[in-house]
Amino acid sequence: MGMDRSARVDAWLEEVFGEESAVMLKPNQLVALNFAVQRGAVPPDDVMEIWFHEIFGARIVAAQSEAAFIDAARAKGWADEQVGEMLMVEPDRLDEHRDEQRMIHLKIHPAVRRRQD
Repeated sequence: MGMDRSARVDAWLEEVFGEESAVMLKPNQLVALNFAVQRGAVPPDDVMEIWFHEIFGARIVAAQSEAAFIDAARAKGWADEQVGEMLMVEPDRLDEHRDEQRMIHLKIHPAVRRRQD
């Protein structure tokens, strides 16, 4: 999602995946963490804390991008029905949804907001 890679998370992924870690260090860290847990690894507390912050950061980036996507699609002349179908939002709720997505950072966990300031 464009987030900076955490050296601590990469070090833990190297421990978990061993020789396979070169492959696991290529995808987004959220994807790699998911794979690690699916194979039974249990992250230490500091990795869990970093993961938690990355999840909320990714939510903010995705939400703001979705709001901009709606505006760009409309600027291109795409019908609200098409945009709504693509984003799985009722077409008559697109304006409300766009505004909610723009403001999602206000709903993000306070610990994450403090870290981003």
